[in-house]
Amino acid sequence: MRSISRKPTPCILLPTDFQQPARRAFTYAVKLATVLKFRLEIVHVIKTVSESAQVSPDNRSLNSLKTSALLELGRMASAAKETAIHAEPSLLFGAPADCILESATRLGAGLIVMGTHGRTGWDRMRLGSVAQAVIREAPCPVLTLQEVVARDCFRHHAKVSLARLLVATDFSSCADGLVRYVAQLAGQLRAQVCLVHASDEGEAKLLAQRKLEGVRRGLERNGLQVETVCIPGDPVEVILAQAAGWQADVIAVGTQGRTGLPRLVLGSVAEAVLGRAGCPVLIANNRQVGLRGR
Repeated sequence: MRSISRKPTPCILLPTDFQQPARRAFTYAVKLATVLKFRLEIVHVIKTVSESAQVSPDNRSLNSLKTSALLELGRMASAAKETAIHAEPSLLFGAPADCILESATRLGAGLIVMGTHGRTGWDRMRLGSVAQAVIREAPCPVLTLQEVVARDCFRHHAKVSLARLLVATDFSSCADGLVRYVAQLAGQLRAQVCLVHASDEGEAKLLAQRKLEGVRRGLERNGLQVETVCIPGDPVEVILAQAAGWQADVIAVGTQGRTGLPRLVLGSVAEAVLGRAGCPVLIANNRQVGLRGR
């Protein structure tokens, strides 16, 4: 009898440096893995002195770092398994961004959840280094958690709220893909969606409003609860103001990846939102696949 091969369960990749933003990211990753029925892959990278050097894990100078990291990874995996999700820890050596990206590709990650703006660990993991490289090159969407997150309770995944998802759209093909992605996510999370567009005045605003209404009707036919906001103004200010007023749990921003908005246009809308948002930010581009549940 021919055996039936089963596709592996999609995974959430959680890179961690064990600092506070990463601890927050852990609770969000556990929450999402529980709801989406994904497995969780927890990765810590011990950065080598020379990122191009081939360092053996048996190098005696790394023993204390290895022991500490393995203990922390074990604690995180055990805590995740207590929620009945499959969790696997991994300790890697090399350049953090490269190791994270290679792991995401090798594991077929459906989502990366990671902390940013840590004060320590991975050379002050700020946008412009590890997080920026991962966001720019990741094969899947990336959910980022800043050092300070409004209304965030990071001690237990059950207290994590993912009920209000705000999506910024400019009606580009990338934004359309982001809306579809978030709509699928919202359906699984039973979340509300707010579509936000920063428009020009006059006829441009009327056209944008009609487009938003068309998108809203399509999403509502799929059973989602959707609001729309079309406000003239600077896109960053419009997105952040609406996210604060609507009390968004997540802001979703699309990028064109390596073209159109080069290198995530970090230095423009995406970077400003990432740097100033009071809630987690989901980044996705038009090269990345949608969520697949079990």
